[in-house]
Amino acid sequence: MKVRKRLISNLKEAKKAVELVGTSKEVQDSMAEKTIFCVLEIEKIPSPAANIIKQIAISRGTDAIVHKDVVSNKIENSTVLLPGTIRELKLISEELKKQPFGLKILSEEISKVLSEFEISKSDFLIMGVLNVTPDSFSDGGDYFGEVEARERFYEMIKEGADIIDIGAESSRPGSKRITVEEELNRLYKLFPLIEESPVPISIDTYKGEVAEAALSKGASIVNDISALRMDKKMVDVVRSYDSKVVLMHMKGTPETMQVDPYYEDVIEEIKEFFKERIDFCLSHGIKEDKIILDPGIGFGKRLIDNLMILSHLEEFTSYGFPLLVGASRKSFIGKITGEDFPKNRLDGSIATAVYSYLKGVSILRVHDVKETKNALSVIKAIKENRKND
Repeated sequence: MKVRKRLISNLKEAKKAVELVGTSKEVQDSMAEKTIFCVLEIEKIPSPAANIIKQIAISRGTDAIVHKDVVSNKIENSTVLLPGTIRELKLISEELKKQPFGLKILSEEISKVLSEFEISKSDFLIMGVLNVTPDSFSDGGDYFGEVEARERFYEMIKEGADIIDIGAESSRPGSKRITVEEELNRLYKLFPLIEESPVPISIDTYKGEVAEAALSKGASIVNDISALRMDKKMVDVVRSYDSKVVLMHMKGTPETMQVDPYYEDVIEEIKEFFKERIDFCLSHGIKEDKIILDPGIGFGKRLIDNLMILSHLEEFTSYGFPLLVGASRKSFIGKITGEDFPKNRLDGSIATAVYSYLKGVSILRVHDVKETKNALSVIKAIKENRKND
């Protein structure tokens, strides 16, 4: 006899595991749901509702952790920690549909979170960076010229980029803003590439007019460092083109963001930011399946903040939206490795990408497409082999 730990992170893996055991097909789905355990954190639940959740959880073989004063009703609201297998949580969710105090709505929210487990986290997308700026921190204007930009565009496709993110305004710390006219002037030369691109194109801009110009040529993603805050027209542009949108957290502006940034709790601040921005998008007609989150590595962050974000990425994947991380070549890597020149930070960039992928990140925004994709492909193969072990 031999006992070993098996890591199962989604229902696709779970179904494969129970199938290999030889479980009958009739019960494979329900057995798979019993193999994955998670804890749901539910905020601001009224005490009477928290009591109901606790009683239902107990009846389903688990429990709910609530504030000590919930039972006596001495507290208005409580955070609830609800642990259980996917099967148990689904049954609890069904029971909540029949309950008062807004628990029917909570049931729907729980179902959305649980649906994340239907998606395999073993897949990743590589977003290649193409800066057509004269002052990019990473490549110093290498692709500012039309010929160079075209060559790099097709080179990244050949290297395996799944998405190409085109930006015509630098957002490096201390960079100055440029006009809409200047940004569009830099982009015009690439419009034919956007129209004929075999991979999705992301436009890296916070200006609605620039985004609309790129979307009208075939771009399908808006990568907005301000998360739709710097141009009030942007949300209408995203909605009207039904494009995907990357909501990135940034403290301050590119000019000021690295001037003594400070957080009491960087994780909680970003979580609150995401909640507000997600609500904003949904209330303005942007569909859930169009939203991508980005915690904004290096945008108004100290070294300790960037490391904290990376080590707690699961806090952001728990929202159920795709998570994008863009840490490639950034200065925090140089502070760790001692490499001042961005192009010499390849090894640190790959290490960050691999770690992010293992933590559930699905989109990696990188400058070194081939090297990063190769590294992640090896990690993915190892993970797949471990599942079948």
